[in-house]
Amino acid sequence: NFKTKYNLKVMETTDDRLKNYLEQCMEQLKGWLDNLTVQKLVLVMQDLETRENIERWSFDINCDKSIRNCPDFTKPAELKSIQKGIQDVIRQIVSSVTFLPVLESSCSFDILVYTDHDVTIPVGCDETTANIV
Repeated sequence: NFKTKYNLKVMETTDDRLKNYLEQCMEQLKGWLDNLTVQKLVLVMQDLETRENIERWSFDINCDKSIRNCPDFTKPAELKSIQKGIQDVIRQIVSSVTFLPVLESSCSFDILVYTDHDVTIPVGCDETTANIV
């Protein structure tokens, strides 16, 4: 299903299990981002049958921990600024589609979050390898 989000047409899943999984991931990720403990977010596409890594998209996240001492640290960013950032990332991904291979086999994906070493891993999450392609 296509839906308009962030003033862009995006495809949205209709699978309730996938929606639930992604909502849980995003809720946990938001907590880690709020605490400035995330270093990198990685999306890995794997062949469902062979478990071979087909694609690996890595997004570096630079958290400036010195801002915790700033008086405006808890002040939320303006919605317009946040939406522009999301639009920029979506446009960058969409513009790269012509360079991506057509995935001919059934695939699954995994979301890897690189955090500070002292972060507690929540129930349901596992430590994993880097899943290099």
